[in-house]
Amino acid sequence: MLPMVRPAESPVDSPADTPMDSPEVEALDDATEEAGCGEPCVAARRRDKEATKRSLLAAAVEVFAKEGFDGATTREVAARAGVNEGLIQRYFGGKAGLLQAIVAGMWGEKLTTCRLAPPTECLKTEIAGFLKHEIGQAATNRDFMRVLLSRALVDPDLAAMLKRHYKESRIPLLVQRLAHFKEDGRLDPATDLQTLAATIITFAFGLGFMQQVVLAEDPQHLDTMVASIAETVVRGTAAPV
Repeated sequence: MLPMVRPAESPVDSPADTPMDSPEVEALDDATEEAGCGEPCVAARRRDKEATKRSLLAAAVEVFAKEGFDGATTREVAARAGVNEGLIQRYFGGKAGLLQAIVAGMWGEKLTTCRLAPPTECLKTEIAGFLKHEIGQAATNRDFMRVLLSRALVDPDLAAMLKRHYKESRIPLLVQRLAHFKEDGRLDPATDLQTLAATIITFAFGLGFMQQVVLAEDPQHLDTMVASIAETVVRGTAAPV
């Protein structure tokens, strides 16, 4: 009588067999950071994670600008960044989340740059300087701006994010820069600084995106428009004599 042979048990998956972007690996990484990895190891992991995120964001800007949002693929973004495609889902929740992360980063950079610009004691110069700064930012991000705004038309979450950034960062910053003109009597006391800041930002968007990016307006004509807008705003908000 032949001995009984027990069916072979299914082999347990080894870590090498598990995709690097799977939830199991993410959980393993977290546990390792908390328990089996010392502070230098944890710091190194976090640095690598942040470096990977930065690489993906930079690659996505290039791919989105070249292919458009709909034409771009996460595979191409990951390949350009030189990382696993699954990390886009893991870190950003997919392609839409990646675009939102880019927008957040761009607005933070623009805000910092504008804060570094020295304020002036001339209201007309202050307004013109802000408009020119925004025009320059639109020129720098020309191709990506096309992608961003076309996507915002069909993506309510992205549109809401843009609105929030304007209300929470751009408008308060400009209000801060204009406040002393009202305090020292050069602006009409009845002027609402929030409304004035929103108006100037609207002009900046129109000049930077519509006139420059979409209509390819001549730079010298843009400068003339900037001066005219600044002069008009100053006259319209001047304190009564």
